[in-house]
This record gives sequence, C-alpha cells and structure tokens, in this order.
Amino acid sequence: MSSWTTTTFTAHEETPIPPGISRERVLAALHDHVSMIERNSRVITHRLLPADHKSAHRDGDDAGAAVPTYEITDKMTFLPEAIWPAGSVTYTMSFADTADGVKHVLRAAMGMVSRATHTVVEREGGGLVLTEDAVVEVNKLVAGHVKRNMHETAAGNFRAFVEGLENGQAGGKAEAA
Repeated sequence: MSSWTTTTFTAHEETPIPPGISRERVLAALHDHVSMIERNSRVITHRLLPADHKSAHRDGDDAGAAVPTYEITDKMTFLPEAIWPAGSVTYTMSFADTADGVKHVLRAAMGMVSRATHTVVEREGGGLVLTEDAVVEVNKLVAGHVKRNMHETAAGNFRAFVEGLENGQAGGKAEAA
C-alpha cells in the first residue's frame, strides 16, 4: 500500500513457553485456528468462509491456493464514537500453517492489512519462545489506535495461549484488556 494517507509499522512480541511444554504441543495450538481466534476476548463472532468466497485470501500460500479465511467481528470502536458508532469492526483473517508456526493476514476497514508470523524458536540456553512479527499497513488517521490495540490485545492473547498450554488445552479465552 503506498499512498500519502497510509503508513507502515512493525510489531514484535516474544512470549516464553514454560518448561515441559513440547514444541509439537505449541505448534498444534498455533495450527488450531478456531482457538487462535477465540482466544481474543474481543471476538464477538467468527465464521469460516468458503474457499471460493470473494473474501477468501490467497496470502501465505506459494501456489496461490485459498487458505482458511475467517470473517471475524470484534468489540471495539475503531474510530471515535461520533464517527464510528457501531462499537465493533468486522474483518477477514487468513491462516497458513508453517513447519515452525503460522502466518496470518488480517484485512480490515480503511485499507488496514496486517501480515504476521508466529514462530516457535529455541531460546539461547534452552527452552522455547513464541515470537510474533507483524508488518501493518494502515491509514494514518487510525495508526495510533491500531498500534495501541495490537499491543494490548497481544498481551492478553499470549497470556491465554500459555495458560491453555499449561492446562493441556489448545488455548483459552483472553481476559478483556
């Protein structure tokens, strides 16, 4: 996206995985797309889109094939209430599993596109860490809100992810930030 009305920023998060939780277990949780979605406390509804749906993404797949794409509605005011009174935002998110994690692409209102990769890596000295690296293209008017929301949401989502792993689940619902 290149325009004088848009900006691009990056985000990086790291979450240590508790000792005793295997790489395979972390990967299985990352590849459980529904749990990944439901872990976000702001999600109101979600549904898997058919592969031939006009909004199905072809991101993250080298062959250009459709990847699992969900339509998701979150509780949030994307813009101030006077401009965006709905109190929610609906967007699409695709997931492409990788050998060491998952890639996802989120497409939202006002031309926002977030491309993120979650990767399970070995920490120096032993143990695992889950990293998230994202590149976000967004309208300059809402960039500050998007950055703040991503940071707040990531903390709760990763906390719920680790709690789910500790409890033997794919993941749990994050508490609202």
